[in-house]
Amino acid sequence: MGRDKLLFGGIGGFLLFAVGISVGVLIGWYSGPDRVTSDIEAQWAEENSGIAARLSKLIDNGEIDKNLKELTKDPHVAGRPRQFELAEWVKEQFENYGFDTAEINTYNVLLSYPSEVEGEENVVQLLEPNATASDGYDVVYESQTEEPPLDDTTEGKYVLPPFNAYSANGTVQGEIVYANYARVEDFFYLERNLSINVTGKIVFARYGKIYRGDKGKFAAQFGAKGLILFSDPADFTVEGEDVYPNGLYLPPTGTQRGSCLDGSGDPLTPGYPSVASAYRYPYKPEEAYKELGLPTIPIHPIPSNDAKKFLELMAGDEVLDSWAGGIDGITYKYGPGFASPNEDKEVRMRISTSNKRVDAWNVIGMIRGSVEPDRYVLIGNHRDAWAFGAIDPSTGTATMLEVARAFGKLVKEGWRPRRSIMFGSWGAEEYGLIGSTEWVEELSKNLDNRAVAYLNLDISISGSFVPEFAATPNLYNVIWEATKAVPDPNVTDFESNEGVAKLYDRWSLREHKKLRDDHPFIGDLGSGSDYAPFLQKVGVSAMDYTFVHDKESVPIGPYPMYHSVYETYNLVKEFYDPHFVYHQASGRLYAEMLRNLADSKILPLDCTDYADRINDFFITLRDGETGQQMIKEGITFDLMEASIKRLQTAAKTFENYIEEDLDLRNILSVRAVNDQLMNFERSFIDPLGLPGRPTIRHVVFAPSSRDTYSSDKFAGIVDTMFDIENNEDENKWEYVKEQLGAVTFALDSAAHSLDLSHLRE
Repeated sequence: MGRDKLLFGGIGGFLLFAVGISVGVLIGWYSGPDRVTSDIEAQWAEENSGIAARLSKLIDNGEIDKNLKELTKDPHVAGRPRQFELAEWVKEQFENYGFDTAEINTYNVLLSYPSEVEGEENVVQLLEPNATASDGYDVVYESQTEEPPLDDTTEGKYVLPPFNAYSANGTVQGEIVYANYARVEDFFYLERNLSINVTGKIVFARYGKIYRGDKGKFAAQFGAKGLILFSDPADFTVEGEDVYPNGLYLPPTGTQRGSCLDGSGDPLTPGYPSVASAYRYPYKPEEAYKELGLPTIPIHPIPSNDAKKFLELMAGDEVLDSWAGGIDGITYKYGPGFASPNEDKEVRMRISTSNKRVDAWNVIGMIRGSVEPDRYVLIGNHRDAWAFGAIDPSTGTATMLEVARAFGKLVKEGWRPRRSIMFGSWGAEEYGLIGSTEWVEELSKNLDNRAVAYLNLDISISGSFVPEFAATPNLYNVIWEATKAVPDPNVTDFESNEGVAKLYDRWSLREHKKLRDDHPFIGDLGSGSDYAPFLQKVGVSAMDYTFVHDKESVPIGPYPMYHSVYETYNLVKEFYDPHFVYHQASGRLYAEMLRNLADSKILPLDCTDYADRINDFFITLRDGETGQQMIKEGITFDLMEASIKRLQTAAKTFENYIEEDLDLRNILSVRAVNDQLMNFERSFIDPLGLPGRPTIRHVVFAPSSRDTYSSDKFAGIVDTMFDIENNEDENKWEYVKEQLGAVTFALDSAAHSLDLSHLRE
């Protein structure tokens, strides 16, 4: 033992001597003049005030035009060869721009395609009995199997025929029932008010109002054996205005494609990434897999000129005014079936769509941060489309690439952001946010620890009237300030006395709903685009944006040519943005938001806006029909209200500390505060997820269970309360109380996340 003590004592003495020399050298180095390293200087430095103006100047509308032309040369459906070609092209652009890294991530996922075999086309047929026919029926009418070319843009280009992805495969035949938009409330009205049961019927419904996959889910839940969707002129045209190719409205041959998956991500690996080691649920194409979110009934889209052939024959009472569409020359009726003398006719759906495993490709490019390279500010856009995709998603892709080029130019000139900026070009979004979801699932731990915010740019422009935003409330101020920095793309839209110079001015003048301090309204995030996995799986603050048309005077949505073959480069160039100035404004907007989030010393994430907005949502819940039902049942909101008050107090205290007490020269304190701002959103993540939706985990913002595109606030409470008076489960009120408790706990967790005791002396 004595020898050991001598041995280790000698070693210890040597180490102390060595450390002493080292510390002395370091102290001597740093105490000398001009000895502060560039790394330390960078950490102390404020952002370069001239970069914002330089970025804005670099965004070139001509470059965006060239990008869009390249992206829309050919159809680029997910999993198809052109998609991979574009993935390689985007990667090459990132490399040419001077990014530090650019790579393609591949995921093998379940996608869906119509049959391309002659004789197996997806069709809807009108049948007339004929005892001498081989199957007992003659085909009187058959829906179109492709959208005919209306100009030379689509001439000679092969496009997959219209279909609804993941539709069940097979043939169904019977009577039809018209169900308006196929919402839950529409089926309730048919069943409860009209005593029309859709069990065993084929439902005929128009596109619009809610996600098409929810229409298929509800039709199956109410017993239908098939669903036919059509684009009604009332929802996609304006009376007296020209349709394509003479105008921007949907022609009667236009057909909306789209996915009907109930959920997001690869259906075979729910909650986990589709990597080589992943367990995949056994899948047999001939079987229905409701538990995987796959439709259990055939679903197929048709254009309005086909829909007319069926609707004009229908029996039953005339529909409510709110159910009547805009097809000329017909009276909309509920059915079921056809009126005399056509009562013996039936409808047959023959669907040959099939699902198969193929590759989807994400492209990830990164500019490494100079001070905090382990903190990521992300921007993303999906690359896949149902056909040419000139608006969705290619306006967004073209714009994001120009933002990437501008940042790359600055990097080549010697500038770097404080934090890393990551650009994501997602594959297979159209099928159910698959590319982004798989990437988030694979990197969830890293993103949980490192992601600052995600900026989504799905569609850059679908109109030229006003910018439209949705975001988590801590990003409100980032958005407002960015719009104040971006020149308005077309001030000639306004009279000189209206004082419009910046994008914010246009937005404030034309957006009639307001938030605090009379700022223009920002909406809430649901799902339907790639922000969803970031926000709802990991708790990364997020936003979305599109330049849109005047939705008050022209109440159609999202835009007339949505997911049709006529959504082409010519459409954008001739009718939306001939000089790409609205694209340019969008690029400048995103460049400024990225710069602010990536380069500001203190993250511009506002917890007070978030807390105050949560209080608004709470008041709406408590004082609305849902809350009053709960109170009537003896359920109190007192504890939830108290938690919100604590959250508001904690947020205000935290904000005051940053403004008044934080030492900006203290590197560790700055880092600690930024981490709290970044992690604040994570407080709203419930590891157990929402009732029946375990992979959707955000307790404040979640997609509505009755419309995936829409946002529900406190969705766990809303879901358990839905139609509760007709719910026969004896534990139904216990489920409501459980969700109220989960929300209240998350609110308290958010308040605790802003604790300052570790920073105060």
